[in-house]
Amino acid sequence: MFGDLDVFLRGLVLGIMVAAPVGPVGLLCIRRTIHKGLFIGFASGFGAAFADAFFSAVAALGVTAITDILQTYNDPIHVVGGAFLVLVAWHTWHDKLRDVSTEEVEKKYLKRAHLHGALKAMATSFVITITNPATIFGVMAVVATFGGLRDRFEAGMIIAGIFAGSSLWWLMLSGGVSLFRKRFTEKGVTTLNRVTAVILVVIATWAVAKGLGTWD
Repeated sequence: MFGDLDVFLRGLVLGIMVAAPVGPVGLLCIRRTIHKGLFIGFASGFGAAFADAFFSAVAALGVTAITDILQTYNDPIHVVGGAFLVLVAWHTWHDKLRDVSTEEVEKKYLKRAHLHGALKAMATSFVITITNPATIFGVMAVVATFGGLRDRFEAGMIIAGIFAGSSLWWLMLSGGVSLFRKRFTEKGVTTLNRVTAVILVVIATWAVAKGLGTWD
C-alpha cells in the first residue's frame, strides 16, 4: 500500500515539475484569472493537465506507436501548434472586459455562460499543450527518467499522480493570481492582454519557423 502511495506521490511531484515552467498555457492562465476570475483561470490550466496525463500515459505504458507518430510528424506539429497560438494571440489582443450591467443577469444564463467559458478555456489549453512538441517529449522524458515503474498498476498510479500534480499547480497559480485580481484596472487588463498576445506571437513564430526547418 505504502509502495503504491510512494509511486503516486512521485507522480504528484513530477506533475508539478512538468506544469510549472511558464509557457503559453501559464500566460493564459494568469491572464484569464485576472480577466475572468479563478474558475476560468483554473480551467485554462486544467485542460493542460489532461494533456500532461495523456503523454505521461504514453511514456509509462510504453505506447511506441504513438511515440513514433509524434517523432515522425514533429515538424508539422510545430507548424499546427504555432498557427493555433497565432489565433489565440489574436483573440487575446481583442478580448475586452464585459460590462455585466448590459448582459442578462438571470442566474441560469450566467451559469451556462460560465460553464461554456470554462470548457472553451480547457479546450484551448489542451490543444496548445498537445501540439507543443517541447511539452510532449518533455513529459515523456521526465516519466522515463524518474518513473522507475515495475508494472502497469504502478504506471496507472504515476499517471494519476502526474494529473493530480499538474492540476494542483494550476490551482495554486490561478489561486495566487486571483488574490491580486481586484488591483487590476480595465487599462491594466488591456495592457496585460496585449503583452500576452505579443509573447504568444513570438512563441508561435519560433514554433512555425522550427517546423518549417528555418530555425537551427
